[in-house]
This record gives sequence, C-alpha cells and structure tokens, in this order.
Amino acid sequence: MVRTAGLVLIASAALTACSQEPRHTNDAEGYLAEESMMMEAPQAAPAPMRARIDSVTAAGSGPAQSAPQDVSAPLLAYTYQTSLELPGAVLAATQASHVTACQDAGPAVCQVIRAQVNNADGPRPSAYLQLRAAPDWVVEFRSGLEGETEALGGSVLSDQTSVEDLTTRIVDTAARVAAQTTLRDRLQQLLETRDGDLSDLLAVERELATVQANLDAQASVLAALRQRVSTSMLTLNYQAERQVVEPETFNPIAQAFKEMGEVFANSVASLILFLAGALPWLVIAVPVISGVVIGFRRLLRRKTTAR
Repeated sequence: MVRTAGLVLIASAALTACSQEPRHTNDAEGYLAEESMMMEAPQAAPAPMRARIDSVTAAGSGPAQSAPQDVSAPLLAYTYQTSLELPGAVLAATQASHVTACQDAGPAVCQVIRAQVNNADGPRPSAYLQLRAAPDWVVEFRSGLEGETEALGGSVLSDQTSVEDLTTRIVDTAARVAAQTTLRDRLQQLLETRDGDLSDLLAVERELATVQANLDAQASVLAALRQRVSTSMLTLNYQAERQVVEPETFNPIAQAFKEMGEVFANSVASLILFLAGALPWLVIAVPVISGVVIGFRRLLRRKTTAR
C-alpha cells in the first residue's frame, strides 16, 4: 500500500513536469521504471477494475498512434483575403458559383466556413465567403480569379496573403502529447500489474483520468494546429460597383414632384374652407363698413360747407 501511494505521488510529479517542460519527465519515468522492476511478478487487476481502466484509456489511444509531425521544413499556415468589385447584377451569382466550386471539390478538399449575401435585390448588394481548402486547390482557384472577375466586368480591389509560422507551437504540443501519453501508459500498467487496497487503486485511477483529460486537450490543440498547416484559409469579399450617379441621388426631387399635386390640392381645399367660414361674416360686415364710410364722408362735406 505504501509503495502504491508512493508511485501515485511520483506519477503526479511527472504529470506536473509534462505540463511545464517535456525534458523533465525522463527522470520521473526512469524512477518509475526502476520501481516497476523491483515489484513482484505482475498480477492481473480485478475484472471490474480492468473494465474501468479500459473505459478511461480508450479515448486516448488515437494520439499515441499518430505519426510524428515532419519538422524538416517550417510549418506555415497561409491565409488569403481578396476583395472583388462586381456589377450588382452578377454579384450574388458569382458568389454562388464559388460556393458550388468548393462543394464540388468535396469536403476532403474544400469546406465552406461561412457564406453570406446582403441586400441581394437592392441597389448596392454585397457578399462574403470564407473557405478552408487544400493549398493546391486554393492556389489554382486564385490563379483564375482575376480573369474571371474582369470577364464579368469587375476588378480585384485588394489581394492580401498572410503567413504564420506554427513550427514551434506544433513541436512543443507534440512533445507534451508524447510525454503525457507515456505517463498515461505507465499509470495504466501500474493499475494492471498491482493488486492493492481499493483506495490506492482509486487514487491511481483518478490520476490516470486527470492525465487522460490533459492528453485529450493537448491532442485537440495539436490536431487544430496541424489542420491549419495542411489547409489554407481563403476569404472573399464581394461589393457592387459604384455608379457615377446613384439612383437615390435624385430621389428628393422625384419625391417633391410626386407630392406637389397633393400639396396644391390641400392648399386649395384650405382656401375653400376659409372662404366658407368667412362668407357669413362678410355678408354682415360689408354693409356695416360701407355705411360707416358713407356717413363719415357726409360729415366731412358738411364741415367744409359750413366754413
């Protein structure tokens, strides 16, 4: 029991070293190997325990069997971004043809990450397409892109290429995967060859589960990095050509002419309503005002005659 607990502590120390710097794992693994040679003849673990070990380690068998990454040349991830200006009438159809070309190549060669068309029926449509494909397919596709665009009456506005060197990240991650795979195998061997108290076996199994979880995480990161090297990302932005005079430029004038008749009719209607409201008062006011004016004039004449 004491020896089993000691091996668990040694495995834990080796796991910590794996996550920090792969070269420190050699001493711990050598010590584990010496301890294993000093142990008694191997004894099979109980059947229930073996079943649990198999369930924990089954998911991690893949990374241990994968071939090492070739680092004789730099491991580079290429990203391309191109902006196209096309007539609005053919913009959506051009983007759809590029999507079809990727799909026809098959998912093993090209995959559509994102495809979007905006304002397809409007005066200024736009579109977006993002692909991840094999480098050879991307090179061939881009070689004919400029000629296709010019044949459609458009032009290439910008063409950008970015390169990221992933050599160090891939090598470091592969080393961590290899070290943790070795540690997992040693813990599995410890469970299979030693017979002890249930608490000791459970402690080793918990340590094995932790190692397996870290191994799966690192293996996922390594797979993603290798995919970035084995494929290239291509992003296409489509925008419609700007017209010399946009149709919406004269929209206010057209709208004014359209509303002129309605405004005139409303004005005439308002005048009619005013006259209809003022007419009764005019019938009364005109005779009164006329009488006042006539009387004032007569008064002035009398004063003038009297002088």
